[in-house]
Amino acid sequence: MVVYEIRDSNLRTPRYMQAYTALRDWIHHGAYSPGDRLPSEPQLCEIFGVSRITIRSAIDLLEREGLVARQQGRGTFVSAEVPDAPSRGNLQELVRRLRQLDQATTLADVAIATQPADPPTAGDLQLSPGEQIVRITYTRLRDGEPIGLTEVVLPARLGIVPEERELRGTPAPMLATRAGVDILGADQLIGATLADARTAPPLDVAVGTPLVHVRLLVLDIASRPVERLSAYYRADRYVHHVFLAAQPAALRASPTTEPAADQPALTERKREATLPPGASTQPSTRSATRRRALVK
Repeated sequence: MVVYEIRDSNLRTPRYMQAYTALRDWIHHGAYSPGDRLPSEPQLCEIFGVSRITIRSAIDLLEREGLVARQQGRGTFVSAEVPDAPSRGNLQELVRRLRQLDQATTLADVAIATQPADPPTAGDLQLSPGEQIVRITYTRLRDGEPIGLTEVVLPARLGIVPEERELRGTPAPMLATRAGVDILGADQLIGATLADARTAPPLDVAVGTPLVHVRLLVLDIASRPVERLSAYYRADRYVHHVFLAAQPAALRASPTTEPAADQPALTERKREATLPPGASTQPSTRSATRRRALVK
């Protein structure tokens, strides 16, 4: 079982507040989805290494914020509507797509350097001013033409300094796992920006050309940032395609109807029909392992 390390050993911040902050982050980052049941109080006591009174105080705060609701005899559940929570995606799906992109493109102008963190990077990764980081940059080419410029930054304390050939074997968002970091997930922001003197030359565009900016902040199991990825793509070479699944009435299984003896898998086949091609009805091994670690 994963035991969460209370970060403030001098107790400048009350322990119930630290437990509350961790649980709130797990909810906002999707470790627990709306409707999910949180671990029991004894399990949370074991996870955080604190007393039951401390855990109850933390849950009281979550309940006041409307993040959870207690149900007598059943436990504590994440509210159906979590205020300010981002849309939930699947990191493993992003990794799968990056592997596909690796197969269809090549990398050029790869640079790997260890250097002091600039103030914005130190802020993003919660580092001390001037703390050492590993900065990786490269240009992505398709058919010999540049389509994107990527920068990956990791704390040097993780001890990860990959060789150029290794960048193709490990998708950038998962580099931290090479140091044994257990990943909670990642915050992804997609927006628009303009090419500047730094991004325009490698992308072979003029300064001021519109670019798509993808920013990913990877978090460990304690919600601490362990990796930042910034990718700039030429707007004329970037398409973001997402299939938004619905639940057509014709494909919904009746909760009161048992499948006929000669159709034992009908309900499952109907459920699978709503999934994208290649998707599994079973949770990924990593997701299942992470969830078991948090609740057992």
